[in-house]
Amino acid sequence: MINKINYFNETYRKDPNIVLIHQMGKVGSTSITASLKETNYFPIHIHSFFTPLSTDMYQNYHSIKYYRTWSYRMNYYLKNQLILSLFKKRKKLKIITLTREPISRNASMYFHAFHVPLMDINKFTDNRKESNTNLPSFRQDFYDKFNHQYGINWFDHEFKRAWGVDVYDYPFNQDQGYSIIKKGNMEILVLQMEKLDHSEEVIRDFLELEEFELKRENTGNKKWYHSVYKEFKQGLYPEDNYIENLYNSKFMQHFYHNEDIEAYRSKFKGKHTS
Repeated sequence: MINKINYFNETYRKDPNIVLIHQMGKVGSTSITASLKETNYFPIHIHSFFTPLSTDMYQNYHSIKYYRTWSYRMNYYLKNQLILSLFKKRKKLKIITLTREPISRNASMYFHAFHVPLMDINKFTDNRKESNTNLPSFRQDFYDKFNHQYGINWFDHEFKRAWGVDVYDYPFNQDQGYSIIKKGNMEILVLQMEKLDHSEEVIRDFLELEEFELKRENTGNKKWYHSVYKEFKQGLYPEDNYIENLYNSKFMQHFYHNEDIEAYRSKFKGKHTS
């Protein structure tokens, strides 16, 4: 235990090459993390310092308490609170965080630990009936039980809680798709996932690298559920109230240009009416 604490102290508090990728999940962060491993930086990738991501995402599923047990969650919390306290003691900390249009993110996140919904379906429905295990049933399950508010509330419930930084107090360049926040020992780069492919120079300058190349990782077309996920999205026709609930949020209004929001709205409403 003492050895682990010493390792944490040397790594999270003292290592000058640490960069923290702290984000809500399914926003392209794995690509940044994998790409930074090719540099002299040591990237730390985390979704939450308080609860496992899947615990919040699938909070309405009975099976989550077996997938993420009480002891697992307690150990997770204690470990990450220690890491967070060490991060705060650093002389300098660079943090990269990201945003993503919430409907697409929610659909992608639903499949992140798809075995959780499947366990509920197997336990509480007759899984011999095709109507309980087909794509329409998965889509209905997605709307009925998934935590759709997690992403749009993440900066309030997670980021602000961890760092005491309210990103909504700082301007965001919606056209360029990024902003840099400086507070105390922290420099925070906030990026739109949608402009990530054009952000190599931004990341390079933020980290003061001579060169940086972004390599795509963790994409849906490489996952075991790719074919099901592809069909799932093709038939995903959100109702108007679902779209408006997400798009009228302060998250969308702060990070996305009105023209971009209208384009997303037309895309999903067009699917609904087609």
